[in-house]
Amino acid sequence: MNYQFSYLIGDLTILIIWFVLFFWRKDTRKEMLSISLIFGLAGLIVEFIYTIDWWHPLTITNTLIGIEDFIFGFAVGGVASIIYLQVFKKRLKIKKADKKTEDKKNINFLIIISTLLALFLGSFFVLKFNSFYSSIIAFTIPTLIIWFKRKDLILDSIASGFILMVTSFLFFIIPELITPGWVNSAWFIENLSGIIILKVPLEDIIWFFLAGAFIGPLYEYWQEGKLINLKN
Repeated sequence: MNYQFSYLIGDLTILIIWFVLFFWRKDTRKEMLSISLIFGLAGLIVEFIYTIDWWHPLTITNTLIGIEDFIFGFAVGGVASIIYLQVFKKRLKIKKADKKTEDKKNINFLIIISTLLALFLGSFFVLKFNSFYSSIIAFTIPTLIIWFKRKDLILDSIASGFILMVTSFLFFIIPELITPGWVNSAWFIENLSGIIILKVPLEDIIWFFLAGAFIGPLYEYWQEGKLINLKN
């Protein structure tokens, strides 16, 4: 079985959801694009690490890092950023701010992103943790910081994590239906727990939940916005 297009097929399942949300919710397009671009670029960076001990998917260019990695981060980031708003019919209300306040917002955002990156790289390269455990640390601590500073975003965070986790099953199931055996071929199963649920390794289920829990409230935290009912 040729698995060269399996990763791309998985990406496209999430990207289709991204496009539906993007065209359906005109009010969240700026949020989606901002977060999508950030995590699209992040996907290219962290994939170098994930291919060491988590998985090694083939790409359409036969390179270690491919366009699939950008699409994955782009689509997952965008979907996670507004899925709570769509499901629970919320919108973001942001107060106008002067330049000093905007600069403060951007600094706080850079701090939370830098914290995530430092924790991930530090736990992997310095503490020599598996990339799965490095991801747990990197996502959990910044998420708890957001919860501590913005208790009103806890529900957004947990719900986003759960919804993204459920949605992520499509990323695995669709390629498995078209190219059976993809997961066993592309994942370092021997480095993981070996527990697979509906074609999805347990570690990936946890990863998607934690990613959603962090990304879901991230833009609201960044812009210091308040979530209100869509009709208001």
